[in-house]
This record gives sequence, structure tokens and C-alpha cells, in this order.
Amino acid sequence: MNVVEHSPAAWFLLEQDDEYYIDVNCSSGLVGFSVLVQLNGSEKTNYKNQGVEFINGLAEVIADKAELNHPRNIKNNELLNIVHESIMSWKQLQT
Repeated sequence: MNVVEHSPAAWFLLEQDDEYYIDVNCSSGLVGFSVLVQLNGSEKTNYKNQGVEFINGLAEVIADKAELNHPRNIKNNELLNIVHESIMSWKQLQT
């Protein structure tokens, strides 16, 4: 899994095997958390056509409606660990 786009302190877009995932930094009151969503077919098409502008808008929508129990929030611990490790590895390469 690779980080393909990011917006500092807002979101990361990751790709693995032509599947895309957006990890959005969210908050509710004093609580901060991230929401991980797999892009669906139309979202992937919009990203390919509109690029980072589409992802910025999608991240805003996710952050505005963010809840830990959001139905699209991925809760698969194995995938969450892969995403976390990918982001940490990417951050190390940026320094």
C-alpha cells in the first residue's frame, strides 16, 4: 500500500491493487480520530478525472459527517494496521 496524495493535518490517500482509501483526520468536540473509507467506483472515477480537488471535497464531506461509527468507516484491524504502517513509512521518507 502506498500514499499517493496527502493534505497536511487533513487526509492521506492510499492505493493498493487499484483500490483507493482515504484516511481523514476528524474531530468531534475535544476528541480527535481518523476515518478510513474505501473509495467506491464513482469516487475513483471522479478522482481520476478531477484529481486532488475531488479528494479535498470528499475529505471535507467525510470530516463534516464524521463519527466513529460511520457506516463507511473501515474497522478491519489488519487493514487499519497496513494503512498506519504505510503512512508512517511514507512520513519517514519525507524527512
